[in-house]
Amino acid sequence: MSVGGGHGRAWAGAAIYLAFGTFWVLGSDVLLRALVRDAALQQQLQSLKGAAYVLATAVLAWRLLRRAGAARRSAGERDRLAATVFDNTIEGAVVTDAAGSIVSVNAAFMRMTGYAEHEVLGKNPRMFKSGRHGPDFYAQMWKQIGERGQWQGEIWNRRKNGEVFPEMMSLSAVRDADGQVRQYVCLFTDLSERKDSEARLEFLAHYDPLTGLPNRTLFLRRLEQALAEAAGSGQALAVLLLDVDRFKDVNDSYGHPVGDQLLRHVGRSLGRHLRHGDLLARFGGDEFAMLVRQTGELEPRIAAIMAALSQPWQSPDGLELASSVALGVCLYPLQAASAQELVQGADAALYRAKHEGRGLYRYYADEMTAAARERLALETRLRRAVAAGQLELHYQPQVEVASGRITGAEALLRWNDPQEGMVPPARFIAVAEESGLIGEIGGWVIAEACRQGQRWRAAGLPPLTIAVNVSPRQFLLTDVAGWTTRMLAETGFPPQQLELEITEGALMAREHDGLRLLRRLRELGVRIAIDDFGTGYSSLAYLKRFPLDVLKIDRSFIADVPGSAEDTAISAAIIAMGHSLGVQVLAEGVETAAQLEFLRGKGCDAYQGYLRSRPVPAQAFEALVRTAQR
Repeated sequence: MSVGGGHGRAWAGAAIYLAFGTFWVLGSDVLLRALVRDAALQQQLQSLKGAAYVLATAVLAWRLLRRAGAARRSAGERDRLAATVFDNTIEGAVVTDAAGSIVSVNAAFMRMTGYAEHEVLGKNPRMFKSGRHGPDFYAQMWKQIGERGQWQGEIWNRRKNGEVFPEMMSLSAVRDADGQVRQYVCLFTDLSERKDSEARLEFLAHYDPLTGLPNRTLFLRRLEQALAEAAGSGQALAVLLLDVDRFKDVNDSYGHPVGDQLLRHVGRSLGRHLRHGDLLARFGGDEFAMLVRQTGELEPRIAAIMAALSQPWQSPDGLELASSVALGVCLYPLQAASAQELVQGADAALYRAKHEGRGLYRYYADEMTAAARERLALETRLRRAVAAGQLELHYQPQVEVASGRITGAEALLRWNDPQEGMVPPARFIAVAEESGLIGEIGGWVIAEACRQGQRWRAAGLPPLTIAVNVSPRQFLLTDVAGWTTRMLAETGFPPQQLELEITEGALMAREHDGLRLLRRLRELGVRIAIDDFGTGYSSLAYLKRFPLDVLKIDRSFIADVPGSAEDTAISAAIIAMGHSLGVQVLAEGVETAAQLEFLRGKGCDAYQGYLRSRPVPAQAFEALVRTAQR
């Protein structure tokens, strides 16, 4: 369009000049004869008129030539700048003519594909096809380019050495003033490293890296499927939970490498007792779970497992250790009706077995009814506590790794009971979720965090981000966005200083609604963090679709860093993955200088943990910040 417009202005200028010149040459003579009668004076004025016309024409020509020169210099600068960007961008670039022949490539293209420029000029980009996409894929791509002028998406292409690799590609049509396609411009980024990280984390999301067994998430998913099948067939099932007696002593006495070898041995031994349809998993630490589909010979099988794992174990280094396990059993449908109830029942039975001694197994029994009554009493007390204002927030500093500066805090709920004192959150959060109190309590936490943040602003503290946990049930069943909007408006707390932490499980359980909710919160300006990253569903194919700001590495991965090779690899992979997604990474549960040094070496952005401070009341947290400012 700019070219056509320039031609139009040139023709208009020429026409104006022609009209003015004609008027001047013809009209000025007539005007002189009409106004001046003296012939000598007329001749003098004729000479002056000609000189004035020549002077005006010279000035006009000088200005036009100067402007044209400036335009050429500006166009040249733009061309040089465009060429510099083209040659130095980190994205691969390919330019073709309208017929699809390559006319230009940049250095990034040559580096990523292995082709030299002379090997591709004049050829069609079809030479890079991987064979992974069918005709429909390319037909849809060119249809979109024809309709919208651009296509963007993931595509697999082939390097010169034959290796197939993934790209994020943008292909655009360049049209002239008449709307005709003159060129096609393709920009692409190599996704190989990101895909490798995604595949690694996808594995870690469902499998234990130490033993290669399914993890808790995958076990529960398979257990639910087995229950659905059993409900239709009337089949009985059993869930076994077991852990290694005195495993902590092994770690403390011989080190984590020996402990890891023992866990692999337990996993292999249990695997030898699996039958068709059974499932074995490692839940974490020294805890294993087994789904048994054929319960007719359950007692002999349990006895065989206990006997096998009570034998002395010899490590690959020749170290011989006595070992034993404790085991809990829960039966379907006799003792439990759901996956959660089965695991909880087996866990209660395991606890009883460990309490009574080593090398024992126990079935779930009715004594858990007493625990249920205790849980109901706790719910009643919790309702009174909410009404009486016994809940309070403590704040744990979040610290920038590079500078050591406190940049924010996580708001953590505490229950200050008049009789019992501080009640641990682990005792009452689950009760709050099951009873429906979590909506009221969670709303209060968001409101109080905003109020406290505003108090700190008024007191002159530097801008601090306050992170608030949103429980899975609160996320799924309450209007978190609406409540947050009201609290921000009421308190005046800046939304960009409020961060809501949501677990992977809650997000993936409500994927489509969750995406809309996160977008609503992002429109408010609120920051979004994924809490306990790596312990939930970790559906990485979808994770990058969500508008996230922070990934929080779960403390279970940090606890044995840098001593545990597996946890070190997982933590490093999460940090790299977070940065590849363009989000910050914060590590939880940092307690040692060695852990902090590891995080600093891997480029982790922030941390929180006892190394800097335990969670403290608001006044004590303010004192921490002011002390750090001195």
